[in-house]
Amino acid sequence: MRTIVIAVLCLAVAGAASAAPPDSTLNALTGTWAGTVEHDGETQPVALTFDPTDDGKLGISWSAPVVYVDHAMLGRVPVVAAGDTVRLGPFVFRWDRTQNTLDGVVPAGLVPYYSMPMHLAKVERFALPARPALGGEERAPRWTYDAGTPLWAGPVYAQGSVFVGGQSGDLVALDARTGAKRWVFRAGGPIRARPRWTRNTLYVQADDGNLYAVDAGSGKERWRARINTGAIERLPFDNPKSRYDRFASDVTVLGSRLYVGTHEGKVLALDPRDGSRVWEFAAGDAVLAAPAVTADKVVFGSFDHFVYALDTRTGKLLWKRDAHGAVVSTPALTGTRAVIGSRVYDLMGLDLETGDVAWSSYIWMSWIESSATLRDGIAYVGSSDAVAVYAVDAQSGHRVWTTDVHGWAWGQPAVDDQRVYVGTSGQVNYPVPHTGNAVAIDRATGEVLWHHALPAPAEGPFGIPGSPALGAGLVFFSGLDGKVYAFAL
Repeated sequence: MRTIVIAVLCLAVAGAASAAPPDSTLNALTGTWAGTVEHDGETQPVALTFDPTDDGKLGISWSAPVVYVDHAMLGRVPVVAAGDTVRLGPFVFRWDRTQNTLDGVVPAGLVPYYSMPMHLAKVERFALPARPALGGEERAPRWTYDAGTPLWAGPVYAQGSVFVGGQSGDLVALDARTGAKRWVFRAGGPIRARPRWTRNTLYVQADDGNLYAVDAGSGKERWRARINTGAIERLPFDNPKSRYDRFASDVTVLGSRLYVGTHEGKVLALDPRDGSRVWEFAAGDAVLAAPAVTADKVVFGSFDHFVYALDTRTGKLLWKRDAHGAVVSTPALTGTRAVIGSRVYDLMGLDLETGDVAWSSYIWMSWIESSATLRDGIAYVGSSDAVAVYAVDAQSGHRVWTTDVHGWAWGQPAVDDQRVYVGTSGQVNYPVPHTGNAVAIDRATGEVLWHHALPAPAEGPFGIPGSPALGAGLVFFSGLDGKVYAFAL
């Protein structure tokens, strides 16, 4: 989710006590240094600003137009200079005093896994370019429903009803055309997954550790099965130990099996009649998104940094691929590709038979939490700090368009013949101001056609973190304000 927060924590603890550098060194470094970061043949502009503090250290702020970061304060660090090397916390530079340049590598707190050269020169000032407004008309919802509890994962539509689960543990069924409540089912813990409908049954896991099967017509429980040994604990985003594990795995249904991932790192194949286990596979860490399933493969990502493919029938491992960072989304599968992103900022197209990387597209300084949606060979996927939605050719990785949506686009886009729909969210007092919106994008051009803004609260996360749904000539969103919104297409 948030590279800036990680960097702040990194700098806050960096740097052991050392003798104060000469005033001439501090004076020479004080000011703004701007240049570029390089990766895989691409460059992006960046800048660091150093300001002296009363205790002989330097305060460091970071600017990166690619993620709209403007002088975000990273922390205060001691200065250690020896010859042509200067160390500023986790930043280590070769300092050419004659040319007034700094050359180094971006610290892992800002750019995980990859070693990226950074070339800076002292400048008078560095300003971000003006950012265009979100665009499109402001659209009012056809109807809203207030569930009275934060709605994280997003709604689903089936047979004239909209179903959505909330933090309170309530699973609610609404009339899709009017928003009228049909029934409420109460699970034993918060619901952070979308329910999956099939054959008039809803399958959804809750943070009490259970998977529930609920009659879609009446809201009555059919059965429950324990899939985690205990309740799931989620730390808030401002907790330094948070893993930003905001979602739980949806259920995937294929044939006579249910497939689901667990916080304890397992993928389970279950019998839909009673939830009994057919097989299980243990990954190295949490599986936070639904597996993707074909006739012969179950493909999923894990917090252990790997993407896995299993035999659908037996659960035996076919291949696994190191993504070098946590993978928390569902792969989008074509006949030959698995398209999936990671927290080292790579959107990848993996060969579905071998797991080899067929192509990789780097999303600068942004986790990719969104599950891609495939349509006509194009993968539509959101991003985190890049606050953009991308249309990417699933076979080649070529980008068709990129659209700034002004907020974290964590959910899976909903796509119809003409438009891409996505929700955005933000966090109050985050270094970059984001907005929470329901957004409709022209599928061919990437132009924002309309949006609806949700107000920010006094504190905490806000907006639409989950996935929208299509049905009955409407598109449905759900937000952290507890409301379900229905819009005309």
